[in-house]
Amino acid sequence: MAKPDLYICHTAYHLLIALVRALRAGGGQAVWLSEQIPGADALAASGKLDAAFGEAAVLHESRWQGIVTGPLGHFRNRRAYEKAGVGPKLDKNAYGTIRISNDWSVAGRYLQDCGAPYTLCEDTVGGTLDTDQHLLTEQRAAADFARRPYLYWGDSPACAAVESEDPDRCTLFPREKLRKFSARAMLADLTAEEKAAVRRVFVSRPLPEDPATYAGATLLLPRSFVQDGLMDQAQQDAIFRAVAQKYTTGPLFIKTHPRDDTDYAALFPGATVLERTMPSEVLNFCLPGKFRRAVTVQSWVLRGFTAAQENIFVSLDDARALAAAQSAQTE
Repeated sequence: MAKPDLYICHTAYHLLIALVRALRAGGGQAVWLSEQIPGADALAASGKLDAAFGEAAVLHESRWQGIVTGPLGHFRNRRAYEKAGVGPKLDKNAYGTIRISNDWSVAGRYLQDCGAPYTLCEDTVGGTLDTDQHLLTEQRAAADFARRPYLYWGDSPACAAVESEDPDRCTLFPREKLRKFSARAMLADLTAEEKAAVRRVFVSRPLPEDPATYAGATLLLPRSFVQDGLMDQAQQDAIFRAVAQKYTTGPLFIKTHPRDDTDYAALFPGATVLERTMPSEVLNFCLPGKFRRAVTVQSWVLRGFTAAQENIFVSLDDARALAAAQSAQTE
């Protein structure tokens, strides 16, 4: 019997991709869910993942106390991770391919401590095709690059392969390390059974069933700027109020980032607030119609989004300018 693949997921999008891949592999795969995914413990215990995964565990990465320094660092870090009870103890020989998107995470470091070969998956649709990856550039330019015990974003010797939407266009990694995997194509080719399985996992509240509800509506897709440490709550609220005021046509729907805990029902009275735990890509195939437009700020969420007639990307600088202009008008 073939060994199961292990999928390590830090976002609902990662889980969406892992779920479909595991279903197409015939089920019986393994998944570790980061506690960063809202409701991860309840989801792992719910049975909703059983059709795809024979093993479903939760990673409590917040229990990790930090890197242990000194001799035998990888061994000591591995033991410290396991003693802290972050997640299951890894038997690297128990799995076929280990796949992770965020290898800069605590779990990614643990894979390197275990000497476990892994495949780095795209964090978002076509994410490896962005040439401006300053964190990767800074890491490679560091004077101690060759001596660092941990390297991320695919640079670690433990990273056996990097998946890309289009390896021929990807310039970030050596060509021999790249493997083609198109999440865009996979999500565009779901069977009815796969769509039903995805809905069982991610959609717990009914969505409006009348296509006319969406025809003139705007979907706002906020990003979690506060959680990312880029601004305070008041600044974020001002930005999204201004963006919504400029771009909203018809009814307003809001699908926020899973990490964003803003009370959008209070911020936008009358708007329909969708489940934040649901990947926005799920809207591509579970609605009876399309939104008139979808709008986001400084986020790549729209790269694989097809549930709107028009997708609008607003830069953070432009959003700040809109908020400033709106503030000036009210003074």
